[in-house]
Amino acid sequence: MQVEADPALAGLSRDVAIDILVHGAQTRSSVGRRMGISAATVTRLVRSLLESEVLVEADALRTASRGRTAFTLDVVPERYRFIGVKLTADTAYAVVTDLRATVLDQEATPLESLEVTDVVATVGRLVGELRARDTHAVTAVGVTVGGLVVDGEVVADSPFMHWRDVPLRSMLAAELALPVHLDNDVVGLTKVQHWFGEGTGHESFALITVGAGIGFGLVINHQEIPTGVAPISHYPVDPEGPACPYGHRGCMTAMLASDSIASAVSEAIGREVGIDEALTLAQQGNPGALAVANSAAHALGRAASAVSTMTGVSRIILSGEGVEIAHIGADGLRAGVSEYDTRESDHHDLVVRPMTFHEWARGAAVVAIQASFPA
Repeated sequence: MQVEADPALAGLSRDVAIDILVHGAQTRSSVGRRMGISAATVTRLVRSLLESEVLVEADALRTASRGRTAFTLDVVPERYRFIGVKLTADTAYAVVTDLRATVLDQEATPLESLEVTDVVATVGRLVGELRARDTHAVTAVGVTVGGLVVDGEVVADSPFMHWRDVPLRSMLAAELALPVHLDNDVVGLTKVQHWFGEGTGHESFALITVGAGIGFGLVINHQEIPTGVAPISHYPVDPEGPACPYGHRGCMTAMLASDSIASAVSEAIGREVGIDEALTLAQQGNPGALAVANSAAHALGRAASAVSTMTGVSRIILSGEGVEIAHIGADGLRAGVSEYDTRESDHHDLVVRPMTFHEWARGAAVVAIQASFPA
C-alpha cells in the first residue's frame, strides 16, 4: 500500500484513507466536507490511493446536481488479514480480522510457562494454526501485553508476565517471519475503541479498565494521547480506603484491582475467595461482598469524574475483566461520579462496556492495522 511521495500530500492522502476506513464508504464531496477540503482536492489526493488499490470506487450514487453520478470511495476490508494476540499471565488470546477489525476467527491457548522463549514458541504455534485455517496472506501481526512497552520493541516491565527488558517484538518477528507490532494492552484497547468501537465518531474520550490491573487510555481531538501506566493505577480515590502493596492508601489499585476486591470480600465474609466468587456473592446480595462492591464502584465513579474534570472529556468508557463491579454497584458508581461535581446538569457520557480477552486481542490487531494502513 503506497501513498504520494510529497510529504504534505502523503499526509493528507493518508488522512483521507483513514477517514474512509473508519467511517465507511463516502463520495469525494462528503470526504471534502468532513475534512474541510474541496472535492477537487480530494480527487487529486486519492489518485495514487486508487492506483495502488488502497481505495476503490464502489457503488455509483445519483446526485441532485444536474443528475450527476458520483462514485463512492471505499476500502476493500476483506482483501487484508491481521492477527492480534493478547498475552495474559496464563493464556494467549488471538483473533484474525479484516481491515476494519471484523473478527473472522479466534483461538486461545494456555501458556505452560512464562519463560520468554516458551511464550514466543506458543504464539508461533497459535499464529500458525490461524494462518492454516485461512487462505488469505497475513499482512501483519499485533501483540499486546500488560506493562511498560518501550518504542514498540521492548517489554521494559511487565509485572503480570514477570518480564523486564525483553526484546519481544524482534523475537516474535523472527519466529513468525511476518511484520510484528508490539504495544501495551490498554493502548491496543484504546485504539480499537477509537477507530471501530465506543469512541468512533467522538472527538475525545477516555478509557478506564479495571481487572488484574488498572488501565487508562485517552483520545483528545481524534489524537491518541500517550498515558503512563503507574500514575492512574495509584491515583487516590478514597482517603479512608485500604492500602495497596506499595502502601498507597485508597488508590485505584487498592480499591479496584481484582486481587484487592477478592481480599476485601474474603475479609468481609470470613473465608478466602477469588475474584469470580467475590463478584458472584455480591450479585447474589451477600451483605459483606455487596458492601465491597459498592465501595469499589463508588471509587470507580470518583476516578471517572476526576478524569473528566482534568481532561475536559465527557465520554468515559469503563471496561476490563472486572468492570462488572460497575453494574453490581451502580448506585455507588453514580454517587462517585457526581460527588464532587458542582454542575447541575448531567454532563457525563459514561459507557460501561464489558470486553472479553478476545476483544483485547482485537485491540492488538488494530495496533497492526494502524501501523500498516495505508503505507
